[in-house]
Amino acid sequence: MAESSFEFVPGRFGRAAPVPGLRVQALQPVALASVLARQGKAAAARSAAQQAWGIELPVTGRVASNAQIAFLGLGPDQWLAVSAAAGADDDFEARLGPAFADSASLFDQSGGRIVLELTGPRVRDVLAKGFAVDLHPTAFGPGQVASTLVSHLNVQLWQVSIEPRYRLIVVRTWFGSFWRWLAASAAEYGGEVLAPGAYS
Repeated sequence: MAESSFEFVPGRFGRAAPVPGLRVQALQPVALASVLARQGKAAAARSAAQQAWGIELPVTGRVASNAQIAFLGLGPDQWLAVSAAAGADDDFEARLGPAFADSASLFDQSGGRIVLELTGPRVRDVLAKGFAVDLHPTAFGPGQVASTLVSHLNVQLWQVSIEPRYRLIVVRTWFGSFWRWLAASAAEYGGEVLAPGAYS
């Protein structure tokens, strides 16, 4: 890929560094759904998640996960459920429905979001150019999530592992604008778009 090209296709972009400072990979297929505890039912929603998946629903800013599903704490008694999609016609809301029954309202977000995985030796430096979040290891680490504005766009970012490896969720219709910001921010370090990978 030409160094001046910031098109979101597999290949290198920006500075021709020996090792890309940022690697970006789209994860697919991914199922997402908002989970909002109904009034007076937060304890019931927590109990439902514990019984169905063995997960204690996290407080705001934290992530709880197992091999099947992750719950991102986005606000008081509200979470974003994330899982590998069961197929092209997967109805994630219907999959979650029996567990939460009358304790939470569910809203499928799968078709409207893109999930990226970000790694690389300069990933923190790139994100620091636009994220109003302190990503220093002493302030933000594995199992933490933040909702924030980046280039006037709302995104969710969570740290998956210590390397660091991050996952980022952006609204699909805003993705072009977000990608232009991210690619321009990474250009001085060199970047690489990897082929899409499976969410796990």
